[in-house]
Order: sequence, then C-alpha cells, then structure tokens
Amino acid sequence: MKEREQTDGFRALSRLELYVTIVGTILGLLFTWSQLRIARSEEARAQRAEPLSYMLQAVDTHYVYELAVDGSEQTIAAPSLRLQVTHGSLHAVTAISYDGEELYQMATLPIQDDWKGCGVDITLPAQAIEQEGDTVYDYFFLYLEPVEGDAQLDLICNAISVEKQAVASHIMHRIDLVRLESQPQGAQREMLEVYAKLSDRLAELGLLSS
Repeated sequence: MKEREQTDGFRALSRLELYVTIVGTILGLLFTWSQLRIARSEEARAQRAEPLSYMLQAVDTHYVYELAVDGSEQTIAAPSLRLQVTHGSLHAVTAISYDGEELYQMATLPIQDDWKGCGVDITLPAQAIEQEGDTVYDYFFLYLEPVEGDAQLDLICNAISVEKQAVASHIMHRIDLVRLESQPQGAQREMLEVYAKLSDRLAELGLLSS
C-alpha cells in the first residue's frame, strides 16, 4: 500500500514537472516571439528615420527627343528613369513638369507598401527644355514624401549631347541652389531659378520646410 502511494506520488510529481516544463517552454517561445517583434519594429522604425536616398536608372522608353539643329531635325532616344529607394522609406512621389511659367504635368506615381528593392518608372514627355550650345537640357522635378521626416523637392535633369547623340541624367538637391548667385547666365542658371521658384511656392503652401 505504501509503495503504491509512493508510485502515485512520483507519477503526480512527474506530471507536474511535465506541466511546468510545457508551460515554461510556451512562455519562453512567447517571450522570444515578442522580442523578435520588438526587434523588427525597432528596425523598421530606424529605417523610416533614415534620410531618404534613391537612385535613378535610365531604361528604354517609347518616345524620342526631336531636336532642330542647324536647320535640320535630329532624333535621340529619350530615357525613362527608374526610381529605386536605397535608404529610408518613401510614402509617395510626384513628378512635376514645370518651366517657371507653366505647369505642364503633375503625376503622382503608384504608392507601394514597401519601396525597398522595388522600382517605379518615370516617363514624362520633354516639355521644360533649355538649350546651351550643343547641349539640350530636359528637366522636371520630383516631390518626394518619406514615411517620416520632411518632404523634399529634387530637380532631375537630362543633358542631351547633340554631337555625341547621348543623354546623361543628373539629380540636383536644394543644396545646389547655393550655386545660383555665382552661376553665369545660361541654361543651368535658368533651371536653378525655376527650381528656386517652385521650392518657394511649395514652402508657401506648407509642402516644404523653409
């Protein structure tokens, strides 16, 4: 009888130990899962807080530049630009074609939940154009709204070399406006003046920081 009571006691103790082990394992898994969620949340928050950075890659498009040079017409393939976020987190982006007097086009590009590793093509017909020597400048603006932080306005310029039949794309940021006063008269100064004018207008509307 005594041995049976001891056996029952051992069984009860074993069941209790098993129960404690199972509960401890479950609690440990829940704790680990919660820590992983916190870590991922902190990582996502840190990524959103990073300054926005992106790159533009030229890709084929369906339209061409038609240029009049020395009384004859020339055509050069115009690039479409693929925007890809490299740092930070982008909420929305709007392409603006504006020459300081006329707003030709304003297109908000499709919003994606996660821009990391994704690209979006930007194709705007050439409308804001400046020419200097044998170089023609086709330009537009990108108004970028990050998930966190201030919006930014960048000038995107396609420099078209008539002689070389080539197009090179450049990104200008608001810091480039410091060159405006020392920039000689010409196409690049005119683009910077339009850039400054649009920046001031968006700042007046509360869409850009002053």
